Amino acid sequence: MDNFDEKYLKSQKQFYESEIELLKSKFEYEKSKLLTDFENEKSQLKKELEEYYNVKNTQDKEAVKEYYEKELLSQKNWYEEEIIRRQKETENWHVNNLKEKTQELQKSYEEIISALNEKFNTETQILSNQLIEQKKYYEEQLKPYKKLIKAGKKLFTLKSQKVKKEQKEQKPAVIQVNYEIKPKVSVILPVYNVGKYLRQSLDSLINQTLKEIEIICVDDGSTDESYKILEEYKSKDNRIKVIHKENKGTGAARNDGLRLATGECIGFVDPDDWVKPNMYERLYSLIKEKNLDIAMCMPDGYDEGNKVNAPFPYFIDANFDIIPADKIFNWRDLSPFKYPMCVWNKLYTKELFDKNNIEFAEGLDFEDHKVIFGTLLTAERIFFIREKLYVYRFNREGSVLSDNNRRLIDHIEIFNIVEQLMKDTKTFEPLRFDFLTYKVHNLLYYYSMIKDEYKHEYYENMVEALKKTQMNSEEKEKLTQKYPELIKII
Repeated sequence: MDNFDEKYLKSQKQFYESEIELLKSKFEYEKSKLLTDFENEKSQLKKELEEYYNVKNTQDKEAVKEYYEKELLSQKNWYEEEIIRRQKETENWHVNNLKEKTQELQKSYEEIISALNEKFNTETQILSNQLIEQKKYYEEQLKPYKKLIKAGKKLFTLKSQKVKKEQKEQKPAVIQVNYEIKPKVSVILPVYNVGKYLRQSLDSLINQTLKEIEIICVDDGSTDESYKILEEYKSKDNRIKVIHKENKGTGAARNDGLRLATGECIGFVDPDDWVKPNMYERLYSLIKEKNLDIAMCMPDGYDEGNKVNAPFPYFIDANFDIIPADKIFNWRDLSPFKYPMCVWNKLYTKELFDKNNIEFAEGLDFEDHKVIFGTLLTAERIFFIREKLYVYRFNREGSVLSDNNRRLIDHIEIFNIVEQLMKDTKTFEPLRFDFLTYKVHNLLYYYSMIKDEYKHEYYENMVEALKKTQMNSEEKEKLTQKYPELIKII
């Protein structure tokens, strides 16, 4: 695609090449294991066959021999078919050719363009319905004023004069929306210099179909127009609570929001993203209906750099296929290290945070890992739906993953925090190898992505972290088979 940023395509190529190498290593390991298993089974069956040959009755011996020969043939066929299946699965998983991937993205872009008219009509209808509902609401708001007009001409005259004065000064009247409610959901937004995107994010929250929400905005020392926008929205809707504070980082800002939250459930939104109108009503209903600790949905994506709707590679649909749908599960059923992790595609009960003293890491990027795994490792009842209710904006200037700057080094320390968390929740041993695989994969991936000027510093920190990581000989063998570059480090 001509307008794709070369740097962005390069990062995508590196990502897919990394995935291909990972899958190739995995296939060779799985193939070797299958062949070994087959030989073991074959030896065992032959051994059993020889034991049966000692039976005196010739007829019985022939029957046993025939049975085991059939069994051997069946096992051989299964292993051969399984090797072929896994080989095809590996070869077809990702495209290793950047040109082909670009063509795929071009096709996706063209499909999006062809669907814009239909989407525009649908969204226009939704907005039209919302305007009708707002009109009804404001008509209700105006009823007391109509009574006042009838009750006294003088009061009416004073109000008219006030309106004329405001019009003369060209200051739009602020419509105050007051909700006297007990919030069912508290949504926490950490805000720092995102004025360009903040209105869209706030509009998506105040227009949720679930009205019983509170929106806690923590301004983390913004120096752009974010401060002004937050005060404007706060004056319009009393469900919005705003804290202005000195810059301490996203983790500290989210923790401040958690301490203020009064809702039954907790949700998190990044202020450069937005949510679909029914997101919190849908997830809250699931939590109440199924007595859940966590309800989660699929993420949608928006490529800010190219101004198109597109999936972020880490959050493609296929990566969520492993999660069971229509079934309550927890970490014992599915390791949380095996599917995409993010804090904002979920609704949590506040009790889950309070009961397990869960909070964000402070002073580090990737601070949400502590909450993501803290909740997934303690929740007993999790439910997943394949509805895309959260829109994740990526490829924007200023984000950690777009800049690939020194902040990527922070996630090395985050792994130590997650490991300690696992030990505290007694999940480290059952999930040990999954965690080690996740850790090694991400360390090597971000090393390939970080800017050249920070590579040496990153490498030194990565080597130190991996040398401190305790692995037994079997784990080392498996991981080095999967990631050959690891041999030079450990």
